[in-house]
This record gives sequence, structure tokens and C-alpha cells, in this order.
Amino acid sequence: MLKRQELPNFAKLNWKVDVEKLKGLIEQNRDKMSEYRDYLNSKCDTFSTHSNENYIQIPITTYTDDTYVSPNNNTGRDSKGDERNYRTLVDWAKGTYIEEVLNKFKSQTTRVRLIIMKPRGFILPHMDYNTSYSIRFHIPIETNDWSYFGIQRKNESPEIKHLPADGSLYFINQGWKHSAWNLGETDRIHLVVSVMGQEDLNDKDIEYNK
Repeated sequence: MLKRQELPNFAKLNWKVDVEKLKGLIEQNRDKMSEYRDYLNSKCDTFSTHSNENYIQIPITTYTDDTYVSPNNNTGRDSKGDERNYRTLVDWAKGTYIEEVLNKFKSQTTRVRLIIMKPRGFILPHMDYNTSYSIRFHIPIETNDWSYFGIQRKNESPEIKHLPADGSLYFINQGWKHSAWNLGETDRIHLVVSVMGQEDLNDKDIEYNK
């Protein structure tokens, strides 16, 4: 697995999804989505210094087992804190177009979630895990011209991009400091997919941007 220094900030995959189908699924299941939170989403909700109340995470996959464990200073080995263990689709998503999209990835998908960033929503610059642990893709479902994503490599100025909701899939290098914000008047909704492996970045037709 390549490390963050060896991968670009952003890259666009050469296949697309039907965002209208994804929008329809969200509308049909909003009541079910609002009722559910898992361990990781509850834990991330406490990051009050990182985001505001207009930044909402909805789990699409849930805890599977304790195959993977990550160090935790308080509990020693924390399997529920390792997102590679979140590989089971929530009931409402099984057999839907979301599952069809996830099956198109070449690498094993793990944690999947919807991130709903309402008007004036944001998440402040922060760093997650290195790309040698897992990598992450964003699928914009709804957005507006005032929604942006920024990534800052070490000793460089941030690279800022608007990701259109045109069905494209974007690799986002979460190993560097990154941030997102919505200054528009409508929701910004992304389907975020974490995968174990980098096979999806090996396609010769992928569009790289650094």
C-alpha cells in the first residue's frame, strides 16, 4: 500500500454512478437513517472542535467483528474503533443501488457513510490515518457552488477543489490535513467509502490531480 506522500491529493475514477438513484434512496429512507448511530459515528459526534451541528454522519455499514484492532491508550486494543471492521450493510441498504455501487470497487469496502453538510456546515482541518492503512473515496450526491474540499500537504499551501455532483467518484488523500465546508444555501451530501487496498487507483485511465 502506497503511503500518503506517494499518492495525489485528489484523483477521479473513470466510472460513474447514478446520483438520482442515490438521492431517491436517501429520500425513501430518511426516517430509518435518523434513528441509527454506531460506535464510530457516536464517537465522532464528540469532535465538537472539529465540526459543528450542521455536519452529520449517517452510517451505511456497521460493526462486523474484531478481525482488526487499533491501539487505544485507554482500552489497549480497540476493535470497535477500527473502521476496517465496519463491513456489514445496514438493513435498509441491502439489495439496493448502494450495494450495487459498493460491489463495483475492486478493493474490499469497509466503513461506508453518508455525510450531510447542511448550509454553514464545516469540518475543520484535521488528519486521519495514512493511506497504507486504508483509502477513502467521496461520491458527491448533492452540492452547490459554495461547497469546497481542501487538502494540505506538509509545507505546501492547501489545494482547494469543488467536487461536482455529476456521478464522479473521487479519491481523497485523508493522510494529509484536510477540511470541508458548505457556505451555500442547500445541503451538501457525499457518500464516503473506505476501502482496504489500492486496486481502484491502479487503473491507467484514472485522472490524477496533485
